[in-house]
Amino acid sequence: MNQPIEHHISDLLYLHDCVVIPDFGGFVGNKKSAFIHPISGIIYPPYKQLLFNKNLVENDGLLVTHIAKMEGIDLSEVSSIIEDFIKNINNELTVRSAFKINKIGTFTKGREGNISFQQNKNYNYNLASFGMQANHKAKKVEHTISQDKEVILKSIRQKDFGKTIRRAAAVLIPLIALSLIGITQEENINKVYSQMANLNPFANNITEIVVDNPTKTKIESPIVEIVLEEKVEVIVPKEEIITPIIKEQHTYYIIAGAFAERKNADKLLRKLKSWNYNASIVKHGHLNRVAYNSYTSKEEALLILKEIRIANQSAWLLTN
Repeated sequence: MNQPIEHHISDLLYLHDCVVIPDFGGFVGNKKSAFIHPISGIIYPPYKQLLFNKNLVENDGLLVTHIAKMEGIDLSEVSSIIEDFIKNINNELTVRSAFKINKIGTFTKGREGNISFQQNKNYNYNLASFGMQANHKAKKVEHTISQDKEVILKSIRQKDFGKTIRRAAAVLIPLIALSLIGITQEENINKVYSQMANLNPFANNITEIVVDNPTKTKIESPIVEIVLEEKVEVIVPKEEIITPIIKEQHTYYIIAGAFAERKNADKLLRKLKSWNYNASIVKHGHLNRVAYNSYTSKEEALLILKEIRIANQSAWLLTN
């Protein structure tokens, strides 16, 4: 082979949350958020926590097919190479009680025969954190965040003040316009009255001038009835259009097992449904992953996963 088995396992951990070494155990990856160390103040980027489950021994075909494809060799030859790799691990654990897998971590064997795994923290298998490293300047980051908050608050206050001015203008401008129209209209009424007095021989019989409002004036006389009416257009400010923020949604599956053959997956599916689980099969490449149930909330999925692991420690969470 051009590359050792450790290299291919490491490549798969970047792309998958579960990588099984047949007849030995499987690595399960759980994504963790970025955090600040409470004592040192170091900012750590998001990472993928690796756990080893000795019960994941069934060959799901992922590692075998990947090595065969990358190395260009037969599946039978790959299976024999993996068997030799497992024998080497067991021999090292028996003789030295420890075995190190490059870039992944170290296995140790206790006096009672229990095998534990310690992850190599120098390698981050979370692709979202590619190129990120731990930052020792947590205080400056907090200061920058506080400054950003002040800038945001100032901009919000400015926007609110601007909205208040626009709303006040929308109310005051029509009122001022109405007042000006009333004054102008009163002058027009006096002009009309003067003209009628000069032209109408019965001008002395004009009895009443009634002004109902600034926008409508009615002149009554025995001979002439004139109604002056002027329309006032009120400008109503348009409401601001707020674009809703659509959050990206994921589906979370609690996986009970993964199988290369569909009949094995169907068998486990029927068993879970008989236990009143809303079970389903999540197809991924050549694998048939059998899920207890699916959830849209990660918090709810983690709570249910904790309960399921009491009976099935090999259950794990898949994000789609």
